[in-house]
Amino acid sequence: MTMPNPPMFPQALLGVLVRADTRDAVCGDLLEEYRESRIPALGKFRADVWYWRQVLGIWLRAYWWLVVPGILVLIVGDIFNTFRAPSGASYLPIRQQYELFAVVGVFAIAGAYGRWRTQQFSGGQIAALGMFAIMWPFMAIWWSATFYPFAHVQQSNPYWIEAWQWSTEHAHVTGESFVDWIFWDNIGAWLIGGVAMLFASIVSGGVGSALGMITTRRSAATHNS
Repeated sequence: MTMPNPPMFPQALLGVLVRADTRDAVCGDLLEEYRESRIPALGKFRADVWYWRQVLGIWLRAYWWLVVPGILVLIVGDIFNTFRAPSGASYLPIRQQYELFAVVGVFAIAGAYGRWRTQQFSGGQIAALGMFAIMWPFMAIWWSATFYPFAHVQQSNPYWIEAWQWSTEHAHVTGESFVDWIFWDNIGAWLIGGVAMLFASIVSGGVGSALGMITTRRSAATHNS
């Protein structure tokens, strides 16, 4: 009788998430529990869901300490973007540069740490892509929760009023309220920002993973010499 297997993607993902020194044991134990305990008790579909949860839990336990600062970078950047001086100047003069370099830095650190932890280049890439997969949906939740209170502040700021009037005039849109305009502006920023973050996670994660690999090899060479 053919033994049932977990879904292919999380099973492959598990192989690049687990520490090198415990990979075989963790993968084997999880597969054994899936086949011998979870499928008889839960059925195939719910056992697959359980397996997914275990794999995602391993990622989160390994990288949560990077998720927190990554999310804080996005929150702080959005707050300083919303609350501006009437002239439009940010109260954090280096806001745009700070946010860009901070996000790229978090992805690069995730890549380097993931490569060191798993001893695989793909481990660093998965670490950085996982950061993106959490940070981008979080921004949708953050903007949904803060949309109305932030829009109330923005619609009394001359900078945002001028931006609204300029945008509707050049788009030849009439009768669009400030709230409608800022809503669609946020949607556009979320989509464009998501593409930019995905690109940054791939590139920065790869760079960080490569640097982690180089550092590991140099440390090993120094130790052996």
